[in-house]
Amino acid sequence: MKNQKIGLLAILAVVIVVVAVSGCNNNTKTNGTNVSAISEKGTKLAIFNNGNTWAHIEIDANATHKNGTIITFGADTFIKPNDNVTIDLSHILGYENQPLPAGTVIRIQSWKGLFNTTGGGTGALNISFQGWSNTRYPTASANLTNVTFNPLTISTLPANITNSTVYLGTTPEEIANIQSIDTSDEEPLYEEEIITVNADGSVTIIISKAPELCRAIVSII
Repeated sequence: MKNQKIGLLAILAVVIVVVAVSGCNNNTKTNGTNVSAISEKGTKLAIFNNGNTWAHIEIDANATHKNGTIITFGADTFIKPNDNVTIDLSHILGYENQPLPAGTVIRIQSWKGLFNTTGGGTGALNISFQGWSNTRYPTASANLTNVTFNPLTISTLPANITNSTVYLGTTPEEIANIQSIDTSDEEPLYEEEIITVNADGSVTIIISKAPELCRAIVSII
């Protein structure tokens, strides 16, 4: 499956943010390196792990950059139980500390799996997507889109993953590093999502292709 994925295009500047649910510690990591905080008013996407096993979500996404070009960006996320990671979409698409324009659509392909330190057995995937703009952290009105699937085989967590982490692919070398982190057997659950930014900055996330165990990839149009 991984060899069939659409290529990831380099982006001029991307900030990927790792934020703990408790306290929202505002750490930012790109390929494991601290960078900077998420924007105050930009449009963000958070992925919450509500389960008791590490969740792994790999994302390939298409959207229109501020300069008018269609770009593809990708991220590989490992999220410990009861934690989350946050991606600054405005920064990725060139809008920095501004909400994405109303009507912005981001189409996502995602692959998911479960991990723990020992591997073996099965567990339940229980994650949520949440998008918002205009505030650093989501307000109570920001909707959650839940994704659950059971059972999934649990794989062994890479030894270098000790905290919730986002790996970003922005160059061929970084993409190769992402692809070497895990195998298609370790992320067997495939799904597609569509993110839409509304006029008030709120974000609607729908599941456009329900979770399924498969090896076939439908390219984003």
